[in-house]
Amino acid sequence: MLFAQIIAFILVMAVFEAYQPGPPQLSAGESYLASAALAAMLWLTSRLAVRLHQSRLRGPHPPADPAKAGRRLVTKLHLAAIFCLILIITLAELKAHLLSWPGMQTWESLRGVAALGLYLLLLGVVWSAAYRLERSASLEGLERRDYVSGQLRLVAPVVFPWFAVSLVQDLLAHAWPAAGAWLNTGPGSLVYLLVFVACLALFFPVLVKYWWGCAPLEPGRERDVAAMVLEHTKVSVGGILTWPLMGGRLLTAGILGLLPRLRYLLITPALAGALDNRELAAVVAHEAGHVVHRHLWYYLMFFAGLFLAAYALAEPLALIISGLVWWLAGSSWGMDLLGADGAGGAFSILPALPLVALLIVYLRLVMGFFMRHFERQADFFALRVMGEAEPLAASLETIAMLSGDTRDVPSWHHFSIAQRVRALEQAQADPRRIAAQARLIRRGLGVFFLGLALVVAGGFAVEGLGLDQQLKQATLERILASEIAKRPHDARLQMQMGVLLYERGEERRALEHLQGAVALAPKDPEVLNGLAWFWATAKDPSLRRPRQAVSLAHQAVSLAPLPHIWDTLAEAYFAVGDPAKAVAAARAALAARPSERLGYYQGQLKRFQAATQEERP
Repeated sequence: MLFAQIIAFILVMAVFEAYQPGPPQLSAGESYLASAALAAMLWLTSRLAVRLHQSRLRGPHPPADPAKAGRRLVTKLHLAAIFCLILIITLAELKAHLLSWPGMQTWESLRGVAALGLYLLLLGVVWSAAYRLERSASLEGLERRDYVSGQLRLVAPVVFPWFAVSLVQDLLAHAWPAAGAWLNTGPGSLVYLLVFVACLALFFPVLVKYWWGCAPLEPGRERDVAAMVLEHTKVSVGGILTWPLMGGRLLTAGILGLLPRLRYLLITPALAGALDNRELAAVVAHEAGHVVHRHLWYYLMFFAGLFLAAYALAEPLALIISGLVWWLAGSSWGMDLLGADGAGGAFSILPALPLVALLIVYLRLVMGFFMRHFERQADFFALRVMGEAEPLAASLETIAMLSGDTRDVPSWHHFSIAQRVRALEQAQADPRRIAAQARLIRRGLGVFFLGLALVVAGGFAVEGLGLDQQLKQATLERILASEIAKRPHDARLQMQMGVLLYERGEERRALEHLQGAVALAPKDPEVLNGLAWFWATAKDPSLRRPRQAVSLAHQAVSLAPLPHIWDTLAEAYFAVGDPAKAVAAARAALAARPSERLGYYQGQLKRFQAATQEERP
């Protein structure tokens, strides 16, 4: 369930951050009321679904696999919570109103806290309904409040890494703008995430111990058995802890931590009490197997590989969305869709979906494969330590029995208990299977690292081609052409088409549109500025008109003395060979206090100043 929550959390945060709402049609009060109504509908449908499921279990035609049916229902309830959240931020327009709160526009961590708080609230609704299923299966006697709070504590390790990353990045951006700007670049964000993951991997177990309320296991039978197995397998830990989540009723164990002093063996009271000494020893040997085979280090590399792959594939994945927009822009109904939503509606969610798909595929297929086979390798390690399959097999059968008929139910990260028991028995009968399992993992790791290298190289190669930018420009040209056909006398549209064509290097076509725009609106400063910039900077010398550029830029700056128009005048003066006046205009551009691209304007001033120095004898 923890890994499923990781995927769900990634989806929620990606969708919430990607969605760019337009001006809200609902008032704040109406938005809050609609959001509450949607949450109430989730509460009602969740309770009804659980009651119907329980009635089916008691009826004449119960599901063939009750445990599997119960897990599917819980998964559907979690998906319903995500769907409800999407409806709340889009149809109920809650995000549009949240963005009006202080700090929401500039602090990513605050936006994330809002999304996280809303998602956890909806999960609380789902957990409150799912409690009836869990109580009847394996958590009998646990209060609803303790179940919900236990779930919150269980997902805390999923939430904290994101919050810490975004909060530190926000603090750096506000206290040290240069560092914040670098962290917002592709290489900066990648390096930051990799360093953060490495630090988190080292110290995370200490935080998890606190969140989950773990305490040292009291001296006695269970502690003596665990300590004996750890000593025998030469696995060092910083503590053997009792794991009290869900009132200690969960039947599970785990080992966390890369470094011996920051490594902890966790055992729930329910598991320790349900197993005899040999069964408990087999479970501890299984956990020790993860350390001996360095599985925890591989997990760290897998997460680092995930960030590296996401960074390398950002451009190819963006191509998918750009291609979709380009295709839509080629039809009237597609233009209607783009015009209705554009970058400020539900359509804005789409750019996040390829990345979410990549994360889901990576976690479920790539990491899922290794997680299943790491568990099997740890099972085989326990077989070798114990000398026979029976102790671990018996512990697994006990867990299946007490957990409510889960023996034949696999998950994407675990083989089913039936499969694990069968594999143990086969390995005992034929020990060559143990070596075969190790070879399978080694080959899998080789394929993984080779595939990762090819993906990264291919992603960087695609990025170097600049296809995404070309596709975006082609899409924008389609959209502008469609709008110009509807409004041929719109000077701003003509100017935008001219600027786009200029950037693509089609200067003669660009000049036609820019001159046409000036003919339509000879007093529009933006239109005048567009043609002035073209005449001052055209790459084709035959198309340059620097003196006319100075004249037009003068007119534009007298109408609107904005930084970018002053910059055009400076460029025009530079083009006619008057760097001194270019310096004066560049200073005026900085004096106009540009709100963005400050480094560009400073660079322009230095460039023109250098030219004045070269003129001096």
